[in-house]
Amino acid sequence: MVVDQQSLLEDKDRLEELHRSYDGEARLNESFIVLTVGASLIASLGLVADNNAVIIGAMVVAPWILPLRVAVFAILIGQARLLSRSLITLVAGAGITLILSMGLGLIARSQGLLVVEALPEQIIARLEPNTFDLGIALAAGAIATYAKVNPGAVSSMAGTAIAVALVPPVCVMGLMLSGPNISNAQGPALLYAANLLGILIGGITVLAIREPYFRDKLRRRRRSRLPVLLALGLAVLVGQKLYGRYEQYRYRLNREVAQKQIESEIRYYLKNETLTFGANDAVELEKVVFDWPDYWEQNQAPSFLVVVRSLDPKLPSYKQVQNIQDTINSRLSGQFPGLELQMQVQRINVSVVEGNEVDLEVDLEQIFNEADTSQAPPQALEDEPKDQAEDSAVAEICSEPDC
Repeated sequence: MVVDQQSLLEDKDRLEELHRSYDGEARLNESFIVLTVGASLIASLGLVADNNAVIIGAMVVAPWILPLRVAVFAILIGQARLLSRSLITLVAGAGITLILSMGLGLIARSQGLLVVEALPEQIIARLEPNTFDLGIALAAGAIATYAKVNPGAVSSMAGTAIAVALVPPVCVMGLMLSGPNISNAQGPALLYAANLLGILIGGITVLAIREPYFRDKLRRRRRSRLPVLLALGLAVLVGQKLYGRYEQYRYRLNREVAQKQIESEIRYYLKNETLTFGANDAVELEKVVFDWPDYWEQNQAPSFLVVVRSLDPKLPSYKQVQNIQDTINSRLSGQFPGLELQMQVQRINVSVVEGNEVDLEVDLEQIFNEADTSQAPPQALEDEPKDQAEDSAVAEICSEPDC
């Protein structure tokens, strides 16, 4: 229900109208349960099938953003009863989704459709949330609350539901809890908490800025301030966790960019600027394989393996490999301080197999004459008379019964 809000909310009738509207959205009724079950099944199946379009459909179907808007309103007016009702509805929806997704996860694992070593990308994307997700949730919560009090923004509700996905993280949590690696459920649980708190804080901010009545309530009533302070405190804790994951994400991204750049430079250098690999007929460069271990966990320097085909089992020599390694590290030290790579070479020995040596003193005229003689048409034997040969041919021809 979209409420037209042209007058200030100090008006008692207007406040009662909003209260009735929000009270209907907070109820745990048949409609909420059916939509939650449908959204949970659609999202869980879409996650297992790695189908983004199906997951988006589940986001639109899910009704969870409605009780969240009620929670925003209840906090600002200090209505503990309405707040508890909306939170109970949210908890019930999350519980239904968690149970359904765990059941589907058990079925998918029994059929070999959900393997930890090869998780779908849509699931992996929700295992590592970061601060971007909290920012998205804040914006989505603000838009959802604005759409409630502004009739012209009602069309944005579907997009808001898609932007701040509440159901898919809970589905991923259930899918992970159905397997042996329960610790993988921490990421989606953190994402769900970030979305929940982001919507609450974003909605409270919009209503407090837009409506003087709510600002006054928030300033004067302790009952309104306590939930807001609690939400802010939880958001700070979640934000710290998300920021740590963001730092890991940024490190991985920078490392991937650096790896591609380093690999490209090394391959170019080996093929075009070294005599050992680039301009040596006895050594053919086949491929270059890079290994980038985690420095902090393995305490091991990055390495790259050069695979070559060599006619000489002594090439490339240890000294050549060491010189090339030193040159590469020297060239990279300016752009990547402290980075040193270890070079390894795998030789595939190539031997040439030949036949016996051939005598080069050959009489070509004799060879050509013999070739002409072998290609001449056959002639009758000299000791056989010509007439006798012809009679024999006729006899052979006339030996048939019809002759």
